[in-house]
Amino acid sequence: MRLIEQRDLFRSSLKRQYEVREIDDLFKRAIAHYFSWSSLKIGLEPQFLLSKDEEKQLDELRAELAIGRPFQYCIGITHFMELELSVGPGVLIPRPETEELIEWVLSENTSLEKKVWDICSGSGCIALALKKARPQWLIKGFDISNAALKIAQRNAKELKLKVLFEEGNLLDWKSFASPCDLIVANPPYVLPSEKVKMHSNVLDHEPELALFVPENDPLLFYRKIIEIASTKLPAEGSLYFEINPLFVDELIILGKDHGFPFASVKKDIFGKDRFVKFSQ
Repeated sequence: MRLIEQRDLFRSSLKRQYEVREIDDLFKRAIAHYFSWSSLKIGLEPQFLLSKDEEKQLDELRAELAIGRPFQYCIGITHFMELELSVGPGVLIPRPETEELIEWVLSENTSLEKKVWDICSGSGCIALALKKARPQWLIKGFDISNAALKIAQRNAKELKLKVLFEEGNLLDWKSFASPCDLIVANPPYVLPSEKVKMHSNVLDHEPELALFVPENDPLLFYRKIIEIASTKLPAEGSLYFEINPLFVDELIILGKDHGFPFASVKKDIFGKDRFVKFSQ
């Protein structure tokens, strides 16, 4: 089979799940990942004859994509900032917005020595990106999911970044013992009622534990983290959140009620209130 024919198969097989431009992007990412081919190859060599092994790999990927499995889960990796991370069904696929959160943290925290907690670590993307940029920082990541911890620990080992990942249950403060200087957290914040707006790729494959918060208590995990921060952060410490824009005002009030009178809100690339920093 020729390269252009395989691309056309992607278009016809995946047209219910994706727009044409998205399909073409997935195809280019696939040939780059599997064969290290430039994205220009489809334009420069459309009649390139695929080997049987190359054809089989693309056929298998196409079948997985057709049932809605995210591309990153299919190939087992994703790129986040300067890192190549292993991902799987046990963790959320890191979003571009979270890169903005890390950039904000780094821009405001330039000291060489800090003790940092990443709460609700998932794949470890936040903790590992911070460690990559600030090697001297002592960083711990916490997550309640054993599956997520295994993936985060694997990422730390593969990237040769010294980050300790531990089990941490927000509803049990015993998990969080020694104090720290800085907390960064991206806890679950999606309401069940928001499912109607979400792509089936996310709903059917990414872990609900890392996505959803109770409909009647949307700030549950934020409240717990703020309560922990109020006892573990020093007076000059800071707490950074990725948030659901629907509840930014309520979250700011919650922070003030727990001893964090100063709050800064930052918008994401889409113009939504996506990040909040608390300080005393």
